[in-house]
Amino acid sequence: MVHEAIKFEEGWSYLQKGITRLIRHLEGEPEQALNAQHCMELYNTAFHMCTQKPDYSQQLYDKYREVIEDYTMQTVLPSLREKHDEYMLRELVKRWNNHKLMVRQLAIIFRYLDRYFFPRKRINSSLREVGLIYFHDLIYHEMHSPATQAVIALIHKEREGEQIDRELVRNVIDVFIENGMGSIKKYEEDFESFMLQDTASYYTRKASRWMEEDSCPDYTPKAYL
Repeated sequence: MVHEAIKFEEGWSYLQKGITRLIRHLEGEPEQALNAQHCMELYNTAFHMCTQKPDYSQQLYDKYREVIEDYTMQTVLPSLREKHDEYMLRELVKRWNNHKLMVRQLAIIFRYLDRYFFPRKRINSSLREVGLIYFHDLIYHEMHSPATQAVIALIHKEREGEQIDRELVRNVIDVFIENGMGSIKKYEEDFESFMLQDTASYYTRKASRWMEEDSCPDYTPKAYL
């Protein structure tokens, strides 16, 4: 069966509507998630745009990157910049999970690029990897330092006897690890090193306070807690 060639503006307009629906759903707006049938229709449109003449593979790859960059810069980053402390951490975890979901959905729609366009152009990445790198470069790069400080502040509270959301702490640490893209180096450099340094400083201060406040017999058992 011969398909009529799709003009780029026409095809992209249809794809963009589906992508906008996906983003609206991620943002919690009253929009249904993309179902399997709609995803297949979007995939078929992208597929035909890449296999016809003219071939719009490069243009669709450019649009894929543009969509992710625009959403990240215009929606995700401002939502994180306006929040602080524990609220910022919750937003960071939510935004990372949403980003992974969006990239996964877009990779399905533009699967042809992964399977044929990337090898042809010798691009040594996948759509998923390209999409996740945008979060690392545009979000993680700016937010990892305040996130580290916010987690350390929560751990300080727990050391002083307060209840904290441990699951939130674990989820934030997962953001650090997963943004290492298969390596734990980012986690070690951006979080663990600061955490270890803070822990050492905390207990040094504690020991000094105990020595000032307590007699030697009272201090000795505390030093081994």
